[in-house]
Amino acid sequence: MRMKRLSAILIFILALTASGCLEEAKNTDNLSTEEEAALFKRASVAEAKQNYEVAIDLYITIADKCPDSPHRDKALFMAGFLKSENLGQKDEALKYFKELLKKYPDSDLSDDAGFMVEAIEAGQDALSTFNEKTSD
Repeated sequence: MRMKRLSAILIFILALTASGCLEEAKNTDNLSTEEEAALFKRASVAEAKQNYEVAIDLYITIADKCPDSPHRDKALFMAGFLKSENLGQKDEALKYFKELLKKYPDSDLSDDAGFMVEAIEAGQDALSTFNEKTSD
């Protein structure tokens, strides 16, 4: 019984600490390279654990707080991709893909973002659109 209570308290403290770290990152004007890397890592872990909303929040924080980052396009793409493919929020996803296309037309991810926009606007899922394009 005592171990269960201790475990519950530890989980609660960890949750408070994690949410405090995110809030701290959101409240700064710009993030350092180290803070950005830490948020990318946390987003990747959240994504692997299928905590998509947490991952999306972290990617959006990176995009908002790292306007000059060479990795901002990846944060925009991942926020859009997770919203589209994992949460089914196609309209929300479009805004991230379109921002990436507008601000980073030469990005390695611009073709993929364009593909996602095309699939969403056609009312298809990405895999169907990919199969349709590659079957020619």
